[in-house]
Amino acid sequence: YVVGHNLIKAHAEAWHVYNETYRAKQGGLISITINSDWAEPRNPHNQEDIDSARRYLQFLLGWFAHPIFKNGDYNEVMKTRIRERSLAQGLKKSRLPEFTESEKQRIKGTYDYFGLNHYTTVLTYNVNYPAGVLSYDSDRGVASVTDRSWLNSGSFWLKVTPFGFRKLLRWIKQEYNDPPIYVTENGVSERGAVDFNDTWRTHYYRSYINEALKAVVLDGVDLRGYTAWTLMDNFEWAVGYDERFGLYHVNFTDPNLPRHPKASARFYSQIINCNGFPDPATGPH
Repeated sequence: YVVGHNLIKAHAEAWHVYNETYRAKQGGLISITINSDWAEPRNPHNQEDIDSARRYLQFLLGWFAHPIFKNGDYNEVMKTRIRERSLAQGLKKSRLPEFTESEKQRIKGTYDYFGLNHYTTVLTYNVNYPAGVLSYDSDRGVASVTDRSWLNSGSFWLKVTPFGFRKLLRWIKQEYNDPPIYVTENGVSERGAVDFNDTWRTHYYRSYINEALKAVVLDGVDLRGYTAWTLMDNFEWAVGYDERFGLYHVNFTDPNLPRHPKASARFYSQIINCNGFPDPATGPH
């Protein structure tokens, strides 16, 4: 929480520096990107599960978005939960730091767009952790599972769930007063032997981009841009080169690092060239 607190304040300072010093002559846009899953209640008829899905989003996306895109302060769900658990643990104040009034004013509105990384959806349910457990998970009080019918990927946490993309975009529109949105990451991974005919990745992009299109056309979401993760296979955090997200395969055992397009690269480039889905009846455009 301390790290997140300082990150939000540092973001605000960076935005103000650009706004006051560089914007007039450069005409650029500056903002923050927030990574978030979509959360569905495990049982949509159970109020506890419905509440847990809301907490999941407020503790993940809302943690950073609420101060920047709403009022300069944390959302009430986080403030109440963390304060109550902190006091129950014998602390004199909440483990979630507080912004001063001047900091709130400094943070509020420090964005030109909403940057979003999104990959997958989870099903959530309520968990009551013992009072003595001090952690983000215990503060949130949520556990998540996935539906066994959802397609797998090369990452244990990433299930193919296109419907959640539209729901999250619509939620951001409603929750944060319809900001312009740029999707800064979206994609799917593979593991194991190289398969250049990556039909599952083509399916992923077709399905997710179609949900983004529905968000724009049917829900009125102000989606300004979309970028795939990623052009090339690369070093993926703790899993290194074992999980590959690239539209282009990279041979990491060859010092020259040769790169070859997968089938999904051709499909994606067609969407970019056409600014839309190819029509099977009339050709690519």
